[in-house]
This record gives sequence, C-alpha cells and structure tokens, in this order.
Amino acid sequence: MDWVEALYEKWRLRFKNFSLKKTMMMYLLAAILIMCLAVGATLMFCESWKGMLKSLYQIDENYRYIGEGGFVVYYKDDRTVQIVNGSAVEMKPGDWKLYDALNMWEWICIPVYVIAGVYLVTVFYYKNKLREPIYLLRQEMKAITDNDLSFSCYYDSADEMGDICKTMDAMRKAVLSNWQNMQEMMEEQRRLNAAFAHDLRTPLTVIMGYTDMLSDGCRERQLEEGQVQEAVAAIGEQARRMRSFAETMKELHGFETWEIRKNSHIGSQLEEGLGRMINGYQGENMPVVELSMELLSDSLFYDEDVVMEVFGNLLSNAIRYARHKIQVLAKQREDMLCLYVKDDGRGMTSEELSKAVSPYYSDKKQVENDEGEPHFGLGLTICRMLCKKHGGDLSLSNSIEGGAVVCAEFRM
Repeated sequence: MDWVEALYEKWRLRFKNFSLKKTMMMYLLAAILIMCLAVGATLMFCESWKGMLKSLYQIDENYRYIGEGGFVVYYKDDRTVQIVNGSAVEMKPGDWKLYDALNMWEWICIPVYVIAGVYLVTVFYYKNKLREPIYLLRQEMKAITDNDLSFSCYYDSADEMGDICKTMDAMRKAVLSNWQNMQEMMEEQRRLNAAFAHDLRTPLTVIMGYTDMLSDGCRERQLEEGQVQEAVAAIGEQARRMRSFAETMKELHGFETWEIRKNSHIGSQLEEGLGRMINGYQGENMPVVELSMELLSDSLFYDEDVVMEVFGNLLSNAIRYARHKIQVLAKQREDMLCLYVKDDGRGMTSEELSKAVSPYYSDKKQVENDEGEPHFGLGLTICRMLCKKHGGDLSLSNSIEGGAVVCAEFRM
C-alpha cells in the first residue's frame, strides 16, 4: 500500500499549497455536498422508518396523520371524515411518539446540518491553514520583542500565510543584519577612537616635553636662541599633525553620514566613469592600467559617487605599490557589482591583510603623501565603510602571480 501513502502525501502537499481563497471554496463546496447527502440520507431514513410503522398498522396512502398517533381516511377530493366505524387507525403511544420524532427530525435536520457544516468548515480551515502559521508568527513576534533574532519563522507552504511567514523571516534577517552592522559600526567607532587617542598621544607628549623645556629654560635663562627656535618648530610641527588628525576625523564622520542614492546606469556609463578616473592619474611614471568589463546586465543600479570614490582610493593605493601594470576588472555577480583592482607589486604581508582596513594603519611607504602632509592610512577604511553602506564589502588578498588584489562589492 505504499503507492496509496505516496498518493495521499502528494495530494496533501498540493492541498497545503492551495491559496486561502481556493481552500475556503473547496471546504465550502465539500460541506455543501456532504450536507446535501446527509439531508437526503436523513430524509430517506425517516421515510423508511415511517413506512415501516405505517405498514405495521396497515396504513396506506389513503390515510392522513392527524397527530398523537391518529390516522383518518383521506379521499381524492380533499375531504376528510371523522373517526367512524373503522375508518380511523390509532398507533400505540410508543410508536406514534417515534413517528412524531421522525417527522420533526425531517424538518430540523437541514438547519442542524448547516450549522454543523459551518462549524466544521471553520474548525478544519483554521486547523489546516491558519493555526500553524499564526502560531509561528506569534512566536516570531515574541522572539523579536525579546531581542531574540535566532528564531526562524519557517512555514513550508506556497499559500498567502507561507508568504507572510517568509516575509516575517526576511524582516527578522534584515533586523539581524542591521543589528550586526550597527554592532560592527560601533566596534569600528571604538577602534577608531582608540587609534585616534593612541596616535594623538605622541604629538601631545612631544609638545608637553618641549613646553616643559622652554618653561624651565626661560626660568633659569639657560636656553640659546637656536634651541628656542628648534623647540618652537617642533611644537608647530606636532600642532600641524594634530590638526591633520582632527581633519581626518571630520572626514571620516562625513563618510559615515553619506546618504546612498542609487540610480540606473548602463555598462558603458560605468566603463566611461572608470576610464575618466584612470586618465586623471596619468603621469610620466604612471604604471599601465588595463580596464576590462564582464557585465551580464544592461541595467546597473548603484550610487555613482560612492563607486567612483572607492575606485579612486583603490587605484591610488595600487599606483603607490605597482611596478609596471595595474589590472582593473568590473564584474557583475548576481545582484553585486564587483570592482577588482590588482597590481604587480610586492603583495601584502599577513599583517597588512588583517590590518590594512583598520583606521590609522600605514606602512613606511604611506607616511607622507605627495604634498608632504602626514598620511594616516584611511583610504581602505573609507572604502570599506562606503562599500558596507552600499550593501557590499571590501576584501583583500594576494594574487598567485604576485601583487595585491582588492575587491570592492556594491549591492545593486
């Protein structure tokens, strides 16, 4: 009988996936059919028992029931006669009470069956289509209220309640993702503040040292003019460094509050934008930059300012380390726009791979920029921040051919 169980399971799953409206119609039609059959069977049952009682007393179609077990002769011309000389028949009390009960049940069976049918339709409809998803939704809402985002609202059905449960579970995942992002942002802010405080300690220590030296020297009149000028120059240098720190903090705050505005673009527009950015870095010692596109869709949905800001930072870093060539690849992977920037430099050490996106991390080659101002290693930090705000991320790796590979992802 395995085929029977398999057939039953197949139809059970198909019925479970019916829409609420379709299921209600099927329940109502089934209830109406069952009620009609039940009424017909009841009427047949009552009539058969009434016929048995009438045959027991030899009552035929010429008799009319007048109540309390009495029957009188019924004529074709609609005339009735009084009880005279054998023209009437009286049943025993037990038999005529049963006859009366059968008569009464014939009248009240229809409303009774209708009420019972509505009740059963309601019970079965709620039990089979609503009870489980409503329970899951209640549990999900209670879990979210209690800040428990681990409870999954999974209901295996293709009907409207299944869609609602999937939507609720998607909302839970979105809330969980937002909460994780918020925690990461808070942790990032803590690391940023810690790094800022750590790097600010050095110029403050230098300034305090020279200030004490000037104070002691002025009091004892032992400082020469050259020493004073040297101390003032050192204090000014450290003050400029502190001002640069403050400006970088303001710059980071500006990127944190950047509002993402996505617009529709075509692949050629992205290629032109990347090309203009590359041409803007052209110079005598500029490495060769190769740009290639692997876009599968004609319509791309992204914030152009964010993409170009990230690409500019990545290209600037690649130029700093590349020897002869930089490869840029724009690729679409499902709903993500991916920008790969690969240089042919020395690659990254294990420490750089883990810390390069941290704020204020820099190696010896990043101490100063082209204008001689201090470089604080915020480029990759800003890139990762903007990628995350755009629904993507930033990843670092080394190519098997040598050189570093940075991938920036943007959700479209």
